[in-house]
Amino acid sequence: METTCIGPAPDLSFQLAPPLEGASELSGTTSVLAFCAGFSGSVTEELRAELRGLGAKLVAIHPRGGLLIAPDDEPRPLAPAPHLWEAYGVRRPEHGGPGLTVLLVDGQRRIRFRREGDALAPVEQALLKALRAAAASTRGIGRRELIVNAIALALGAALLEACATSQRKGGDSLAGDGSGLVEVPLIVNGQKRTLRIEPRVTLLDALRENLGLTGTKKGCDMGQCGACTVLVDGKRVDSCLALAVQHEGRSITTIEGIANGEELHPMQQAFLDHDAFQCGYCTPGQIVSAVGLLREGCPADDAGIREGMSGNLCRCGAYPNIVDAIRSAKGRV
Repeated sequence: METTCIGPAPDLSFQLAPPLEGASELSGTTSVLAFCAGFSGSVTEELRAELRGLGAKLVAIHPRGGLLIAPDDEPRPLAPAPHLWEAYGVRRPEHGGPGLTVLLVDGQRRIRFRREGDALAPVEQALLKALRAAAASTRGIGRRELIVNAIALALGAALLEACATSQRKGGDSLAGDGSGLVEVPLIVNGQKRTLRIEPRVTLLDALRENLGLTGTKKGCDMGQCGACTVLVDGKRVDSCLALAVQHEGRSITTIEGIANGEELHPMQQAFLDHDAFQCGYCTPGQIVSAVGLLREGCPADDAGIREGMSGNLCRCGAYPNIVDAIRSAKGRV
């Protein structure tokens, strides 16, 4: 699979600050670069967990130095590195540059996306824009690459305190009420819902735990079984791999929103007519995925249906009946 690549990354080398000595260079691993006006040095367990799951390192760079953060090591202070600002084309905040610039560099030293935030904008909003830009710039994205994009949001826990000079006019803190919760407006099954959740909450958990929409099932929690499939603006998404905050203002359809009141959706009726389920655990994700598949374009034959539904697993082996149901629903969805 190919994903959009902004371009090759310059050398990422820097000197450790006293009392540490020596040089360090990041290569062969995913790196998150955060150029900001100042960094408090706060490293949360949530941030460490995200970095650990990805096997990535965070380099927080500010004009007076920086910090190298690895998942299981103590943060290491960095000496000022003006060459990095120049190499990555980032203007310093004191010279009129943005208050926050986030870049993702993959293991092949390719810049996957870049996002800048205004100095007076809340950092959490800048990170949200960064995530949306990453999602919009990727095609054929895989599970690992989705995590690479999502990790930018995990920076929020540290960066809300990090950009010391990035404050609202009037001196109000950007960290909100200090609870670590954010408000996320969503449009779920046609209704506007506003959640107050931690930034790391997945869309799946937000739907099930916060909104009580338990039709969307938690299967593998790794994006491999498809039981958690929902439609986001009409496109199929594995909700266990998506953060709720990434979908602010977007239209989300779950299995509960497929039917028209008491009238079953044609795909639901087709699954009943063709006995396309056994235990039923995967059925909500199968139906939602099938609706998305037909909206994307009707497959020409059964092989096309099987290929289009390959991301949804049925442990009971009801695949022939599922294919029959989807074939019969063509033209009615």
